[in-house]
Parts: sequence; C-alpha cells; structure tokens
Amino acid sequence: MIGCFIHFSPNESQAQSLTPASILDKALSSSEEHGKSIGSFKMRVKVQEKARFNQVIGIARKRLVAKEGIQMGQWYGNQTISEVQVGHLNQLIHGIESVQTFHKKYSKPTLFLWPDFYQDYVGTSCVSPLSYQAKSYYHFNFKGDTLVEGKACFQFQVEPKIRRDRLFKGTLTLDEAGWLVRFDGTVFADAIDYSFDLQNQNFQGKWIPKKGEIRLLAGLLGSDGEYIWEQEAISQPEEWRFNPQIFDEPKNPKETLNISPVAFDETFANQFLTNLHGSLLRKWKQRPTSNLVMIDSVYYKGSENKAGLDPTFFTDIPGMKNTEVLIDSFKVSPFHPKQLILSKSFYFGEFKRDYYPFEIYYKSPVFDSNFNTVEGFVVNSAVVFRKRWARYQLLEAEVLGRRAFGINRNSGLLRLRYRSDSFDATVANGDYVAQYNPENTISPEMNSLSTLLLKNNQMKIYRTKFTSVNLTKRFSARFFLKSLVEYSERSQMDNTTDYYWINFLNRDFKPNNPTNSEYTLEGFTTHKSFITQIQVGFRPFLTQSYRANTRLTDWGSSPLLLAKYRAGWKDVGGSSTDFNQVELSYLHNIEVNPWIKMGLLINAGTFIGNKPTYFIDFKHYNGTLNLIQAGEMLASERLVGYYQNFTSGTNQRLNVNHYANSTAGTYVEALSFFQFSNLWLKPLLGMKKLYVKEVLIANANYVQNQNLLYNEVGYGLDGVFKIFRLEAIANFINGQFSYIGFRVNINSRIRIGNIPE
Repeated sequence: MIGCFIHFSPNESQAQSLTPASILDKALSSSEEHGKSIGSFKMRVKVQEKARFNQVIGIARKRLVAKEGIQMGQWYGNQTISEVQVGHLNQLIHGIESVQTFHKKYSKPTLFLWPDFYQDYVGTSCVSPLSYQAKSYYHFNFKGDTLVEGKACFQFQVEPKIRRDRLFKGTLTLDEAGWLVRFDGTVFADAIDYSFDLQNQNFQGKWIPKKGEIRLLAGLLGSDGEYIWEQEAISQPEEWRFNPQIFDEPKNPKETLNISPVAFDETFANQFLTNLHGSLLRKWKQRPTSNLVMIDSVYYKGSENKAGLDPTFFTDIPGMKNTEVLIDSFKVSPFHPKQLILSKSFYFGEFKRDYYPFEIYYKSPVFDSNFNTVEGFVVNSAVVFRKRWARYQLLEAEVLGRRAFGINRNSGLLRLRYRSDSFDATVANGDYVAQYNPENTISPEMNSLSTLLLKNNQMKIYRTKFTSVNLTKRFSARFFLKSLVEYSERSQMDNTTDYYWINFLNRDFKPNNPTNSEYTLEGFTTHKSFITQIQVGFRPFLTQSYRANTRLTDWGSSPLLLAKYRAGWKDVGGSSTDFNQVELSYLHNIEVNPWIKMGLLINAGTFIGNKPTYFIDFKHYNGTLNLIQAGEMLASERLVGYYQNFTSGTNQRLNVNHYANSTAGTYVEALSFFQFSNLWLKPLLGMKKLYVKEVLIANANYVQNQNLLYNEVGYGLDGVFKIFRLEAIANFINGQFSYIGFRVNINSRIRIGNIPE
C-alpha cells in the first residue's frame, strides 16, 4: 500500500485563482461596499487651486489687466493647508490652518474633495468605470501588473464602447481585492474637458486619498481658460473615531432662499474661480446613490483668522473660534459726470464685512429705451435708494420716470420694497403702462426690433393708474407663497404711429387692442379694477446638502407644484372686473440619464362663475416668445400667435394675432422639451466634440371654448457655436397639418431643476 501526503495552502490557491478578469469582477461587485467603508481617518492636506485665461475677448482682456492685474496666460489662485477629518468621502470637517493667495484679490479656503468612483454615476452624471453596469459601457483591456506600496496591483486600460460624452477614458489600477488604487484618465462633459490623476494610499486595508489632480479646459464666447485643482496628503493618515451624530443635519442652517438676483463681485477673475470651485464641489463630491447628506464643516484651526478669509464660509463649532474679517468687494470711486452715461451704483457709509449700508443706484436711459406703435420712442430712467442690514436684506425706494416722445407724455411710478432671503414685500403706485399678459410679458427691446425691422408689433399695452401690493414668503426651499392685490384705473391706448425702418412684406401694423374668436370687441372703455391673486408653490422631494452652516439645494431633485387663484372683485371701490380663475401647474426638469434631459410643464385651469368682462383678464399665452428668444425653453408653444408671421413669411398668415388662443374658459397646456447628447444628425455631421445637443419638442394646447387642440412637434440643435439654438417645428390644428416654421434662439440649455418661480 502506497500512501501520499499533499500539502495544500489556502493562500497559494487564492493567489493561483486570481486573474485580471476576476479582479475586475471583484471591483465591480464590491464597489458599493468599498464606497461605504472609506472614512474614519484624518490627515493634513495641502490643496492648491489655480486658473488662467489663455484667450479672452478684447473688452474683458482690458478689464482683467486694468482692474485685477491679470495678464493672459498668468496663473492665479489659492493654496490651503488644513487638517481634514473624514467621516465619509462626502462628509468632512476642514480645520483651516493657512491660506495663501497669488495674483488674486480675495481669498476663500479651497476645500479638500475626492471624487467617489465607487458610485454608478460620478460627478456631472458621468458613468463610473466602477459602476455595476460598467461592462455595458466600457472595454477593459488588461495592461499588466505592478507594485504599489509593496502590494500587487493590476492595471486596465478603460475605453468607452460607444462614442459619447460623459464616458471616461484612461488607466485604472486595482489591488487584488478590487480596491481602486489609482485612476488616470479624462472625460468630456458639459462642454468641459476634465482630466484626473487620483492616487490612493493603503491605510488599514483600505485605499484612501493620497495625491490628486483635476484639470479643466473650457471656453465660451471667444474666451477660453484652464483650471487646476491639486491636493496632497502632507501627513500620515490616522484613525479618527467619530460620533455619527456629528454629521447630522445642522439644526439652524443658513439658507439663501431668494434665488432671483444675485450680485456678482466687481472682480471677474475672483468670481470665475469661485464659480469653478463651487461647481467642482457640487458636481464631483455629491453621492446621488448614497443616503448620506453632503456636509462640509469648516473652521479656523486656531484662534485668529490670520489669512484674512471670508467668515461667511465657516461653521460655528463649539470650542473653535472664527474671527470675522472685512472683505470689500465693491469698488468705491470718486464721482465723475461720465458715470451717468451707464447705470451705476454709488455706495456710502461704513463698510460692513461684505456690504455698504447705503446705496444709490442710478438707472441710465441709455439701455432702457424702446419703440412701440402706441407711444413711439420711449426712454425710462430711475433712481433707487437702498438701505442694507445685510447683503441680501434691504429696503429700497425707487422713483422711475418714463418719457413717451410720440404722444408727448410723461409718466412714472414710485416703488417701496423690503427684501430678505425669505421675505419680499413691494408697494407701488403710479401712472404707467402695462401689457395684456402680466405674467409672461414681451421684452420691449425685442418688440422694438420686431416692430422696426419686421413691422410686427406684438406687444400690446394699456394705460393703468394703479396701486399694488406684492408679498412673497419663502418658508423654505420646498414651500413658498406669493400674493398680489391691485387697484387700478385701466384705459385703452391706440396706435399713433406707423414708423418703421424696413417695410417688411409691405405689412400693415396690427391694432394695439387685440381680439380673437372669443372676444371680438376691439378696445374697451375706461374702468376701475380690483384684482387679487394668491399662488402656492411646493417642491415635495428636494434633496439638500451643507457647506459650513449653509444649506445647499439640489433644485432638480423635485418637481415644482403650483396652485394659483386669481379673482376680479366687482363693486369693490367701483371695480367692474368680475371673474374667478384657478390654475394648477407642474414643472420639472429631469435628467433621464447622462445623455438625455427633459423639461416638462403642464398648466391646467378654468374660470369659475362669471366670464371676464375685459380681454385683459383672459388667460394669455406666449408672452416670452420673440423674434430671437432668450430665456426658458418651456416658456410657451413655438409657433402659435405672432411668431408664425415671421417663420412662414406667407401673407395669408399675417393676420393671425398673438392672442389668438387667449381664453376665458377651460384650458390645458402641456409643453415638453427633450435634449440629447447624440441622436441622429449630430453623429452624422461628426460633431462629437462640439457641445451641440439635439432637441425634440412636443407641445399641446387644448382650449375648450374654441374647440381647439393645437399640437407641435419639432427638432433642433442646441448650442450651435455655443450661442444659438436652431429649431424646425411642425404644427397641427385639430389633427390637421398646418405648416412648418423655423426659429433662431439664444442657447438656453436645460439647467436641471433651475425652475423660475
């Protein structure tokens, strides 16, 4: 009998079973687990951010040199030394030790960040090479093995399977357990070329951040520049045991709710760097597949702010003192009469950190002039006095004057307004003009061009002697309430001039008092009107994150739901308006996947009880449409109303007026806009590298009183030369094809969730 004994080592067997394919499979299947387990360490880091302009158009170039001392090709930026305590990759505490600036006027600390490639989507909706579905998007070609910190690692060349943006290309280094050791690669997204070199280090069996670089190359309107973010651990990592409650949502966070006008700094370069800084944090640090709220707590590591940093950036943490510092971002220059040529603000009083307590803003008539067929040439000028208690908390009084040369008439208004982040109240009184569509008004400047060049006077106005009160209360980013009370005397105005520059198609100007099939009486008698309106807005599913003690909102995470009630009250103060209108709206910009975005707007409403006596009080559409449209893509249907007069160029359609579908009955309006990175035409034309999107348009409008079902379908290119959107749209009336029109627009890409209120 012969016996034998074979020695078997589990470790040897495991090593023999390791193959590049198994390593890759392990990395993809363990990606979520690895992402969750990175954290509970601290280390000192050095972060540098720098930018330079390689090409700038003439006017901006002169301003950069004169105001900020920045030459073309000159680097400027920050270097920040801090101690970073990491709970998770998107939950950190930054202890700022020092900040140094170069060729830059003002400073904010540059926060440590590390893109989390363990998610399915990373950064600006780019498909991660470690996504669970990564093999559907990428080829992984094994390059060879290597040693990193004495540990065996495997390198893979990552190549997209399809020619699209938002897919990475580069070298992926993994260890035997599938941990990400290094990624060196590029991606193209949102008209920006990104390149990454992210190197990790081994700590307690995990690979955590060590040294990285993120580089951006981008251009816009003839200018282009470069931005680099470099960071490096300058101490050995240490274990950091933390109480998970330290990353609970702040109990009393600051929240900027007034998302309307935001003043830019006087310094263009500083603003540019700040925007890129915030963009990187927002795009590459969010973890959409995680239920962890993004939190960056920031404090001065020490008792004094020796770096002269903006204190609004920091969190109040018990036992860690943050010293305030004054940063004057407004340039106060001696008065000179030439300053009155253009609009300008003049500041007074003792500077308070980031604002002056008193401001006089002069609105110049140079760029507030227009022409219409009722008043002829018109100029407006105003003086606004502002008293501030904080940068966005102010009381302002405005005196505005209007001169209509065609009818030799002066008019104007007085306005008093109190505004803060969460509350806005305005009282106004005047003798002025108003448009038939009060909510979707037509640009007077664009109406001037349309009138003078195309003999198409789409803006219809009337005289109003009014007193109004507007109140807006934003209870949170999720919920707001708006209300209006207006008492006025409204008077008809008629065309007084047929002046033009080009006799386009030998047209005749249309009357200033529009009519349609529901309202056939042209004009109206002077009357009193008392109108109230209340609107409630709600965003039910918002997700939010925190930087320092400020709450940041992902506006695209929830639709906006609106409910509006508008009424005219008969016999109140002699009012002859008598109607009740209710309207429900649904607005949502949705990112379907990294290559498809969709905008959706649905309005449904009706009038209850009495029909409006005056055409002014009907439901109107299309206010923001112009010859060249700027603004939201979901403003209205593309071709209805005045616009088809230009698109078709045929005489039989010249009599279709802008208010053809205005109604005093039930209506349902559904507007949709789809934006594709690659669809049909773009791949054929070889425009892969250009930031040109293809768009599909589908709109519908039902007007019960007119027995009308209006539909549109269209195709377009968005971002041509990074400026224009070109569209071709076919329309159908009650199912019957009508015609095809074409339109040129200012590029207004879907900004996910940035929905105006």
